[in-house]
Amino acid sequence: MNQLLKAAIVLILMVISSVELQAQYMNLGTATQEEFKPQRWFVGGMLGGSFSGYGGSFEIAPIVGYKVTPEFHVGTRITYIYSSFKYNSNSTRYHLNDYGASLFARYQFYKPLFGHVEYEALSLELPPYAVAPGESVRMLLNSLFVGGGIIQPLGGRGFATIAILFNLLENEYSSYVYSNPIIRVGFGVGL
Repeated sequence: MNQLLKAAIVLILMVISSVELQAQYMNLGTATQEEFKPQRWFVGGMLGGSFSGYGGSFEIAPIVGYKVTPEFHVGTRITYIYSSFKYNSNSTRYHLNDYGASLFARYQFYKPLFGHVEYEALSLELPPYAVAPGESVRMLLNSLFVGGGIIQPLGGRGFATIAILFNLLENEYSSYVYSNPIIRVGFGVGL
């Protein structure tokens, strides 16, 4: 129950932070369209989940970014993943919590296409059956995602993205949270 409450609070905070107050451009006689300066900071994120007969997972990943130029964006992402599953139909249920952060860079080389590179450090909680007795059930999983996607404006300052990424540092532990290719759908708003 405690984990569910934490996830609900984070979800509420993310929704509140993404509410957009939209202002319309108004020509007051001396103002021109060229004087408008786009907002450089943006926030957003993604929600994800998966479900099967053995269990499921829930992911929340808010982002904060900065537009260095209109085409080049950098930012950071915080990730939390909750998983609950049974290893097989007769086993006990496992509840795992993974969390971490990443830094990303995105370059829009041809509207609406962009290239994306991201380094992520994720504190991965391994199920007890995956480690030897006496070993830690938590490990640091490093990932380097490379790929591209599409960014679509959603009126005003809003936008949506879809990206296909590949983890270049994939190893035997990566499959606990990601498997190539990784498909991400996200939303954001300029501040």
